[in-house]
Amino acid sequence: MKTIILASKSPRRLEILKNHGIEPLLMPTETEEILPEIITMEAAVEMLAEQKARACYDSIDPIEYPNSLIIGADTIVYKDEKMGKPVDTADAFRMLDKIRNTFHYVVTGVCIIDTDTGQTEVLNDVTTVYCKDYTDEQIYEYIEQAQPFDKAGSYAIQGLFGKYIDHIDGDYENVVGLPFHRIEERIKNS
Repeated sequence: MKTIILASKSPRRLEILKNHGIEPLLMPTETEEILPEIITMEAAVEMLAEQKARACYDSIDPIEYPNSLIIGADTIVYKDEKMGKPVDTADAFRMLDKIRNTFHYVVTGVCIIDTDTGQTEVLNDVTTVYCKDYTDEQIYEYIEQAQPFDKAGSYAIQGLFGKYIDHIDGDYENVVGLPFHRIEERIKNS
């Protein structure tokens, strides 16, 4: 199996890989997230994931990292709009209120670049998440306890917000931030 280089600083993506027995090298990249005005949510996450993986690939000498796969990923929450990380408490409340007692989509794009060949593979996974009904007070309590400011859509399904999830259609790990089932064969057969 090739060495895995994770072009992300997400502790959730790292944890998913570790849970599957993979200890990646961490090489997070800083990229400016620039997207066209009209773009599908699937194309958006694929484009952002590829930007991250490509920035990592361009920053290394492939000779120093032979037999490796670089993984870049990006996740968005979508309910009538792309919901990124909230900028403040009011923004977090707005997002959590918008997904209350309804469904939304969590879309993760993944880009894998082989350091030996430069071959690039890009994919995405979509999970539909159904939220329970909860009160304004519960939203404020969650915001105070969970610090949602580093999470797309203001929540982490694996954290305190999990009790407000009714059910999902799709992959749980995709909602956490990395659809491992979509990349497992590529990683293990490389």
